[in-house]
Formats: sequence, C-alpha cells, structure tokens
Amino acid sequence: MAEAKKRAGRKTAEKKWKGKDWFSISAPDWLGASKVAVTPATDAKSVKGRVIEISVPDMTGDQSKYYMRIGLKTQEPAEKNVSTRFHSYYCIDEYVMRMGRKGLGKVAVFVDAVTKDNWKFQVSVMTIMNRRSNASIKAQVHGVVRDIITSKARELSHGEFVKATMAGVFQMKIKKTASKIYPVRFTEIIKIETLKSA
Repeated sequence: MAEAKKRAGRKTAEKKWKGKDWFSISAPDWLGASKVAVTPATDAKSVKGRVIEISVPDMTGDQSKYYMRIGLKTQEPAEKNVSTRFHSYYCIDEYVMRMGRKGLGKVAVFVDAVTKDNWKFQVSVMTIMNRRSNASIKAQVHGVVRDIITSKARELSHGEFVKATMAGVFQMKIKKTASKIYPVRFTEIIKIETLKSA
C-alpha cells in the first residue's frame, strides 16, 4: 500500500514538471551575481517579472542578519540563465514586533529617497528611544532620520544604498546622531520599496 502511494506520488511529480524547462536565477552584479534560485517554466517569456525572495544570510553568510530579506525581480532570460534587479528589502515581522516593546518611545519615518543612479526608494525606518518622549523630541529625531537617508541616498548607487543598509551603516549613523537629542536604544530600516528604477 505504501509503495503504491510512493509510485503514485512520483508519477504526479513527473506529470507536474513534464514539458517544463529549469531556469537558473542569479543575483545582480553588486550582490556577486551568484546563483540564488532555480525556477521551472513551460515558456521562457513567463519567467520575466517574477519576484524571488532571498534571505540575506543565504547571500552573505552572515547569520546575524537572519531577519533581513531581499526581493529580486527577474529579467529577460538568456537561454536558461536569468539575471535579476533589486525589487525590495524588508525585515521579517517577528523581528519588527520585538522592537516595539511597551514603555519605549517610537518614531516611525517613511521617506522617499533618490539615489545617485536615479532610483527612487520609499524607505521605512523605525527608531526606538529608551523611554517615551514628547512630540518635540520625536519631531527632531524624525528630521535626523529623513536628512541622513536622503543625503546618503544622493551619494550612493541603488546597490550601494542597499548594501549599506544590510551592513547597518545608516542605522548606526542615525542612532549616534539622534542620541544627541535623546537616548536611542536602536534604529532599524525595516523596509525599502522601489518606486522607480533607472
């Protein structure tokens, strides 16, 4: 009985993939152009435009970034090889929820930023203070976050901007600068969405 079920399962799998080709998907050059996934398709044209989500540790080997994810959008296939472009970045929900504990001050900032190579991002930043703070302090911290994100974006290509986010460069800069206004526990860029690509 069990063997019959196994044979039936194999036949179902064979039927499912029959007539389909497998395409190898690679990361953008600024992420090393390494192979990140494979995908089946009966028509090469259907491969373009898919969004592949990859964990940052899978690409960098840095397990401390377990909560970071990158979305890559597939381009036109070249035979069985498919390149990608950056689509999005985000932190997983469980990590974000742990950030906002009760009794702590929170400043959420949503800022549009344009990179040196003319990509337009919407960047979502969460800054957590040691204690609750008044509206004036929150407004000042909000301004610090907005200024750092927009100014740094103008200096960097879209790939450099995302890599700096993954490395925590902006997060550390915001924490250091905003702490001059009010003690900051930590800051995290929780999402980057592409509004316009060059």
